[in-house]
Amino acid sequence: MITVYILCLIYLVAAYAWLILVDVRRSRYQSASFVIVILATLGYIALIRSTVLREALLALKITYIAGCFLPVTFLFVIAEACAVNVPKWLEALALAFQGFIFIVVCGIGYNDLFYKGAELVTDARGNSYLVKDYGPLHALYLGTMYTYLACGFVLLVYTLRHESKVYKPYIRIMMTCSTLTILSYVVERMLHIPYDILPISFTILITGSLVPIYYTNMYTVTENRNIIEEQLEKVGFITFDRWNHYRGSNEFAKNIFAELKDYGIGQKMENVSPELEVIVSQVGLFDEKRRAGYKDGHVHTELKELHIGDRIFDASIHTINNFLNRFTGYTIELRDETEHYRALDLQNRYNEELAQKVEEQTEHIRSMQEQIILGMAQMVESRDLSTGGHIKRTSDVVRIFSEKLLTANIDLDKHFLSLVIRSAPMHDLGKISVDDNILRKQGRYTPEEYDIMKGHAAMGAEIVRKVLTNLQEEDFVQVAENVAHYHHEKYDGTGYPDGLKGEEIPIEARIMALADVFDALVSKRCYKDAYSYEKAYSIIEQDTGTHFDPVLAPIFLSCRQELEEYYNNSEH
Repeated sequence: MITVYILCLIYLVAAYAWLILVDVRRSRYQSASFVIVILATLGYIALIRSTVLREALLALKITYIAGCFLPVTFLFVIAEACAVNVPKWLEALALAFQGFIFIVVCGIGYNDLFYKGAELVTDARGNSYLVKDYGPLHALYLGTMYTYLACGFVLLVYTLRHESKVYKPYIRIMMTCSTLTILSYVVERMLHIPYDILPISFTILITGSLVPIYYTNMYTVTENRNIIEEQLEKVGFITFDRWNHYRGSNEFAKNIFAELKDYGIGQKMENVSPELEVIVSQVGLFDEKRRAGYKDGHVHTELKELHIGDRIFDASIHTINNFLNRFTGYTIELRDETEHYRALDLQNRYNEELAQKVEEQTEHIRSMQEQIILGMAQMVESRDLSTGGHIKRTSDVVRIFSEKLLTANIDLDKHFLSLVIRSAPMHDLGKISVDDNILRKQGRYTPEEYDIMKGHAAMGAEIVRKVLTNLQEEDFVQVAENVAHYHHEKYDGTGYPDGLKGEEIPIEARIMALADVFDALVSKRCYKDAYSYEKAYSIIEQDTGTHFDPVLAPIFLSCRQELEEYYNNSEH
């Protein structure tokens, strides 16, 4: 039998060594189970070779390390494989209770609580075993062992039937090995085999957990040691206690801040380099925030784009809490994001250059479109013998007027006025539809001819809408359409083509009306001579509130100096 025990021991030690070398996550209860069964197997070897009762009892107590603790640790292994989180307090309570039972076991030979008596028997081969007389607390030991085994089976069966987050073939392996372990113990009791076959049962049980836990650990993410260590090589950690004393750092952090290599544990960090001072000062600021509103629980803050030398880091400051979730210190986490930020900078510069090129191309297309429209307007003007230069002059007058409007206390912004300026050359575009006999007529129109001429406003709006839609931004199209359509409307509602009144007339058209009429007054036409500036101002002032907007007209009249300088320096 001792040969079997030794083979089991060799297997268990080899399996545990293999697990230490290859396991990607430290499953503490699986490791504890290995250590327990290895110690217990050593106890069985010592027991079977004992020559005196005292040696046998000491070896027996060693074997009970497995009897007391293996059922509960293996239950926790099962829970781990079944993805069940056992509360910490329940783990502590179960282990404490099993510790109490083991203390009772250690009293064997000194009291009758666990064993009333024991006799050492040695067979012809020199193998020893004990004949035991159980005490009252032995039943408690059996009861706890059966309870843990029953809980484990219930958990395995439930997981096989309901849980979808685990790999069920592994659960079946664990259930099969657990069943064989229990059967071996039952067979030993039923057949009254004098030698313990528990080392064999332990070997079966450990084998049943070894493969499932190993592969489960391999594919887990959050606690996979290989994944964690790979990430730790890319992250710096600096820890402080609650009094902001230095408590340690990893190699990554020391490579960033070489001075950390010279700091002692518990030392106050003073007179540090400017780069490290940035980090240390943030701990102080974070501490003030924590004291102001912190209760139990983890707290952290993020720091972006910390420039340290030629590298760029993102930092996080986390609180360190103890097992009671009480604050005990801080951890600074540093991530080198240099390549990320460089890539972002490169992308931003590329986007800016691309946006600039798009804007340049758009502006070029917009300019071409406006030049084409302006050319159309000039073609119309060339047909009208009485309005030479009118398009250019009215556009310039609108520009002068807009500059004054920007300084006035009215709700007009620079962008809107720029659209009005761009729209001004198109205000008479509808004249392209007027017959040459009327458009080029020398002298005043008859009422019938005047009615035909008035149609140019609506026609101009239609042309602008058709030409500009989908080629220009919608707000410009709308302003240009309104300027062409309504620049002959009058504030009192007597204008054309729709007889709009007051603020029903779009403000861009009211602006255009002032520029259009002023140029017509101060320019020579086939039916009249040019009026003086004074007379033109007088007419506009007289028609304020009837023809012209009573708010805009005074502002226009305040442009006298600029308008006269412009007209005096231009040919009209």
